[in-house]
Amino acid sequence: MRTQFVRRTAAAFAGVALAAAGLGVAGALQANAATTQPTAVSTPAAAKSITIKSDKATAKAWAKVSFTGKTSGIAANTVVQVQRLENGKWVNFPATTKVTGRATYSVWVQSGRVGVNTFRVVAANTASAPASVTITK
Repeated sequence: MRTQFVRRTAAAFAGVALAAAGLGVAGALQANAATTQPTAVSTPAAAKSITIKSDKATAKAWAKVSFTGKTSGIAANTVVQVQRLENGKWVNFPATTKVTGRATYSVWVQSGRVGVNTFRVVAANTASAPASVTITK
């Protein structure tokens, strides 16, 4: 019984809607409904960014080199991964930290690879600009 009632009611509404469309009433009702409905305002997502700054331009092999930086649009406690450029590819370096509540981070690395070492940090699919440190013997 209930199913039959629902079908008949739906059919009746469909018939009224078709008749009203022929008279242009449905369009007027639809336009009126659109103006009285509240609309959601979307705010653009903050652009994600991360910076990197080295405390040394040159360091001895295996000396600690600190990197610090600021983030924007990246949540606190997001992992920050240090990467080094090796043979034209960015490779994860064994150094990570997390973004602080003040949208900053601090991490240090040690490298025995003599020469120019190019590093960057990555967090939330966002990479910093590269920073180079020359490692000497």
